[in-house]
Amino acid sequence: MNMGIAGLMTGLLIMASAGASPVVIQEVLYDGLGSDADDVFTELFGTPGASLNGWTLVGVNGRNGESYRTIDLSGALIPDDGLLLIATSSANTSLAALADFIANVDWQNGPDAVQLWFEGVLQDALQYGDAGVNNAGEGAHAATTPAGMSLSRSFFGTDTDDNAADFLVAEATPGAGPAVVPVPAAAWLLASALVMLGVWRKRSAPTLGAV
Repeated sequence: MNMGIAGLMTGLLIMASAGASPVVIQEVLYDGLGSDADDVFTELFGTPGASLNGWTLVGVNGRNGESYRTIDLSGALIPDDGLLLIATSSANTSLAALADFIANVDWQNGPDAVQLWFEGVLQDALQYGDAGVNNAGEGAHAATTPAGMSLSRSFFGTDTDDNAADFLVAEATPGAGPAVVPVPAAAWLLASALVMLGVWRKRSAPTLGAV
C-alpha cells in the first residue's frame, strides 16, 4: 500500500471514528508570491466521489467578524485521491493544471478565517492570526504565514477542533497532501503493541530441542 492510499484510508478512519465532518479544509495558501491570485489555493479533504452540492466556503473578516465572500461548491466532486484542489481563474500554468475546481479563493491576508458550511451548518473552520473576539475558527487560532507559504494539516483530514494544533506553516503542496506525514498516535501505539507482542512470543516460545 503506497503512502497516498495509506494516508487517505487513515484520514478517513480518523474522521469516521471521531464523528467529524466528511469534508474538511486540508490546506490553504492565502498570500501568494507576486500576483496573489496566481498562486493561492484552497484544498479540501473528503470521501472520494462525494458531491459538494450544498457546500460553501465562506471568508470571515477578522476586523468585524462578518463574512466577506461566499463560494458555492455545487458541481464539485471529491477526486479519487480524496483531495479537491480549488484555484482561481487566474492561476499560474502549473497550478491550473492541477486544479479540480475554479473559484475566487484569494482570501484576505489575515487575521481572518475560512469556514466550510453544508446547508447552513458549519462543518469546519480555519482561523489564521488572532482576531480576538472576532476569531471564527476552531479552538486556538493558527499562525499567519509568510507570502508563498501555506497552512496545512499535519496529516490527511486530522481534525482535533483546534487550529493551532491541526495546522502548520509549511511549503505549499497543492494536490499532494501534507509534505511530511507523521504517524498518528493511535497507529503508533498499535504498531508498538504488535512489536512488543512479537518480542514476548519470541521469548516465551519453547526452544527447539529443549527437554
